[in-house]
Amino acid sequence: MEYYKEYQATLRGYIGNAKANKVLGEALYLISIGTNDFLENYYILPKRSSEYSVEDQIFLAGIAENFITELYQLGARKICISGLPPMGCLPLERTTNMFNGSDCVEEYNDVAKDFNGQLQEMVMKLNKEHPGIKPL
Repeated sequence: MEYYKEYQATLRGYIGNAKANKVLGEALYLISIGTNDFLENYYILPKRSSEYSVEDQIFLAGIAENFITELYQLGARKICISGLPPMGCLPLERTTNMFNGSDCVEEYNDVAKDFNGQLQEMVMKLNKEHPGIKPL
């Protein structure tokens, strides 16, 4: 977010506030959240998964909400949020599951479904709270 604020300041310096507000308001903001947080930081690190449950990791939706709210306050209106894919079916996960026939890891897919459900609820809440936001 700090880099984005620096970008905004630089843009405003080049084209002025009015044009910058237009550019920033019409820009498309793409946000991808969760895949690395779960696969790389939770499932791969044994210490992390022994300290926290999967439910504890769902706090990421709250972090996303705060991030999106701050983006909105900075002028973003077209925001696209990418949730989790069926993580258990990613090639890496299927390869590491070769002792089970390289099938998808359903536990990971269930986490993705739950997390995406929380993101959807958050998006509906943000749409009500922030006029002019255009969910994509």
